[in-house]
Amino acid sequence: MKTLIAMIVALGVFTNTFAEKRSDETTVKSPVSIRKVDDNKVQLLFGMVPNGSVLVKIYDESSKLVQKDRIYKNEAFAKYYDFSLLKGGKYNIEVLESNQIIEKFELDVRSNVAVPVIYSKVETVGDNKYKLLVNSLLPADLSILVYENGNLVHEESVNNVNGFQKLYSFVKFNPNANIEFVVQTQNGFNKMMAVK
Repeated sequence: MKTLIAMIVALGVFTNTFAEKRSDETTVKSPVSIRKVDDNKVQLLFGMVPNGSVLVKIYDESSKLVQKDRIYKNEAFAKYYDFSLLKGGKYNIEVLESNQIIEKFELDVRSNVAVPVIYSKVETVGDNKYKLLVNSLLPADLSILVYENGNLVHEESVNNVNGFQKLYSFVKFNPNANIEFVVQTQNGFNKMMAVK
């Protein structure tokens, strides 16, 4: 009887030792993942044998189903999804197996508008004389506007230039007026420079 009780206690200690959750274990990487491989492309990596079919659902920003793809494979697989023909926006991708979501991914395919890199500077050279300097990395069509106390007094356009330098001389400016030069391009650059 004593031997039986000792064996039950030993079995209880043994079971408790192996049932203890260890906090030092490393997390296991999911065999299913979605990753962005290009601005408008994602790759689904399914690194295990699926239990039946795999369903991929793609939703737009308003949670409207855009595409549904059912994949029948009996081995691990990878599949690419191209978003280049869809309109810009955010898309949510869900991967389901046995009606359970096993992976989610959000993709932003809004077009990044490149802001032109333009350096512009204005200096006071003398009485009502101003030197404007504009340098651009790429050729640009410039619009130059000059304001006196908020009123437009001069406007000109310069087409397809990388650099531009000009001396402006105004006769009728009030010496105490607020003078502002504005340099603009059609592709989004807009800079206002105030001189006194």
